[in-house]
Amino acid sequence: MKKIGWMVVALGLAWVLANGSVQAADKSQSQVKTGAQTSSQSSTNVVSNQNYVWTKFLNRKEAVAYYALPGSSAYMWNATHTKPLHKLKNYPKTTWYVKNSVVIKHGNRSNVYYELYSPYSAVTGYVWRGALTKGLNPDYKGTALKAVMPYTLANKLDFFRDNLKTLANLPQSQFANLVTEQVTGYMQGKGTYDSKLSTMAKLLATQDISNKDAATKAGITSPTALSFTVKDVDTKTMGGYYAYWLKHKDTNALRYYAATVYLQVKRVAQQSGQQHFGMYIVPDRSGTTWKPKLTIVAY
Repeated sequence: MKKIGWMVVALGLAWVLANGSVQAADKSQSQVKTGAQTSSQSSTNVVSNQNYVWTKFLNRKEAVAYYALPGSSAYMWNATHTKPLHKLKNYPKTTWYVKNSVVIKHGNRSNVYYELYSPYSAVTGYVWRGALTKGLNPDYKGTALKAVMPYTLANKLDFFRDNLKTLANLPQSQFANLVTEQVTGYMQGKGTYDSKLSTMAKLLATQDISNKDAATKAGITSPTALSFTVKDVDTKTMGGYYAYWLKHKDTNALRYYAATVYLQVKRVAQQSGQQHFGMYIVPDRSGTTWKPKLTIVAY
């Protein structure tokens, strides 16, 4: 009897495994989408180390086509590389276009990621450049898509707004570093950036602390011998993003943020006659003005 019982259990287990394999295969087939169809969500067991840092952001001036390498195992990620959104292999016939290029540092390595979109799909995300080939997908037989296409004005405004949001929703430190690098370049010959002053600005903006104590905590030498100018900028004195876009009519949202901060920093430097500056920048994530909160310290 015991032997018969074990045979029944074994047969039952074999049936479950076989049935499960068929269902898994059916599910796998149902998830595979091609062309401009919507992909299934990628496997939830794909986890990214969250220490991925944006160090460069480059907008595009025209739409350049790419397609996935056959059999690619690459994923399409969210902006912060913390969540896989889609499997690139699920789109073997899709022609993608690059909206932006981003240099992302992970540990000691930096890689270029492309923010991809398709004219015929809402699917979008960030893919490592090495998983892509430049040009139209060989399976594309139409005539509407080109290897390179100019942006329309509507494209430029939409992408500009998208980029405002994407940058603002990065971790605050990454947003601030991207903007600060641009501002420092603009201020060449007009002032010298000092990271300790940026630390002081953060302390003053986030704590109830005196200038002297903030300077000491920031590691500034002989703070009592220095005369600091501290300014919490009123966002009403900043220009609006749409007026900026009307002037430039491109997708470069980082330049908008940097130009907005630069004008304030230059004004403080000119009015105070001080040459060293730092700043604490917090992005506006409300989706209304996109004007960053800004505290400037100079001496």
